[in-house]
Amino acid sequence: MAVRLTECEKQFLCAGTAFTFTGGYPFDKEPVDFMLCEYHSGRADRCEFALYCVSGYHSGSLEYVFPKEAKAENAQAVSTQWLKENWKSKVCGGCEACDVMLTSWVWDCEEKNKSNTKE
Repeated sequence: MAVRLTECEKQFLCAGTAFTFTGGYPFDKEPVDFMLCEYHSGRADRCEFALYCVSGYHSGSLEYVFPKEAKAENAQAVSTQWLKENWKSKVCGGCEACDVMLTSWVWDCEEKNKSNTKE
């Protein structure tokens, strides 16, 4: 079941989360799907996540690399609140956050993150 980004109650979204929306050019003709992926840019001002287009003509294209402030505080994930507040201004200018649907998501990255931490 899909849920609107603005109605998502999770504090963060993990790699593998899919977003569906219709935005501005070149994504204005039909719904497009983006996926949140790990992406290690090596730049200090970026976190290790990006959005890739996974449908249509632009499939496989890197669309957005998240800034450092988008990273969730206590998880290897992106802050849902940051996405809600910055979707239109920083991620996809042709689309409001309320028009973005989460069509598939990974809620268990909390467990994944725990298993990846060394004690």
